[in-house]
Amino acid sequence: MLTPAIWAAFLALFRLFAELGELRLFVLPSLALFTALCLVSLFDARYFVIPDGPVVFLALTGAATILASAPEEAVNRFAAAATGFAALRLFGRGYEALRGTPGVGEGDAKLFGAAGLWLGFAGLPSCLIYAALSALIAAALAASRGLLRNPREPIAFGPHLALGLWLAWAVGPLEMG
Repeated sequence: MLTPAIWAAFLALFRLFAELGELRLFVLPSLALFTALCLVSLFDARYFVIPDGPVVFLALTGAATILASAPEEAVNRFAAAATGFAALRLFGRGYEALRGTPGVGEGDAKLFGAAGLWLGFAGLPSCLIYAALSALIAAALAASRGLLRNPREPIAFGPHLALGLWLAWAVGPLEMG
C-alpha cells in the first residue's frame, strides 16, 4: 500500500544528493532525517503508532541543524513546531468529536511539530499537502485492490506525513501563486 510513497521518497533522496555540492552542512542532517522518517513510516505502517524515540531524534536534529545553520531563524522554527503540533492535535480532537473515532493521533501531531523545526512556517503547508495527497492516492489504490473493506477503515497517516516532510525538505515547498 505504501509502494508509491516509498518510490517518491527515494526519488527525492536521489535528487537531493544529485546536488551534493550545494548541501555541504546539510548532508548529515539530511541522512539523519531520511533514516528517522523511514523508521517512523515502517513502525506506523505496521503498528499504527509512531514511537517517541525517532520523533525526539528528529526534533533534536532539526533544532541542532537550525541553530548551526541559521540561529536567527530559531524562534520562528520553534514557533512553527508548536503551531504544527497544536494544529494537528486540534484537528485530531475535532475529528474525533465529530466522527466518534480517532482520525489523527498524537504521534502524527508530534511528527508534524518536528516538521516545523525542519521546515518552518513556509514548509508546513506543503508538508501537509504532500501528505494528504499521498494518503489519498494510497487509499484509492488500496480500495481498488480490495485491501480496504470499507471507507471508515483506518490507514496509517505517519508514513504519508513523513513523506510530506521529506519532500518539502528535499524538493522544497510548493510554490503558491
